Amino acid sequence: MQNTSKDLSQSEAIDQIDRIVGLWQQVRPDLELKSTEVIGRIVRLEYFITRRVLQDLAHYDLNVGEFDVLAALRRHPPSFQLSPHQLQSMVLISSGALTNRINRLESRGLVSRAQAEHDRRGVIVTLTDQGFNVLETAVKHHLAAEAELANTLSIEEQRQVAALLKKMLLAIED
Repeated sequence: MQNTSKDLSQSEAIDQIDRIVGLWQQVRPDLELKSTEVIGRIVRLEYFITRRVLQDLAHYDLNVGEFDVLAALRRHPPSFQLSPHQLQSMVLISSGALTNRINRLESRGLVSRAQAEHDRRGVIVTLTDQGFNVLETAVKHHLAAEAELANTLSIEEQRQVAALLKKMLLAIED
């Protein structure tokens, strides 16, 4: 039987990470598992968040990577244009993976590619009107889904978690 917040207080409730840590403590009581309690929960949350995001984006026939490309372009008004190199630095993927995403989005009419005016070898990727419209609707639903997931925490708790996660990211990001 699964514990719910109605049955137990939050500090007494047991989640999957508690079970895993408990099993490790039984077989290896010498291990320090505090980091597992943090990292394990982040990884588990990532699974549930990704699942929810994919469900929402499926309504727009988008995956997370395609959404990221469209969103990166949308954040650069008024032209909504970026070079592939600029896009690659924003979505943190290989150039080959970015090319595949751009190809898929272009085939659906959500972005267009053109030769850069200032560089004959360069390419500029532009968010089309159709891509803009799809993203405008998708981003509203995406943010609503994020809010729904985060709203299990108070505003102050959200601020604290965001600050702590930022601290962790700043320590490991390049």
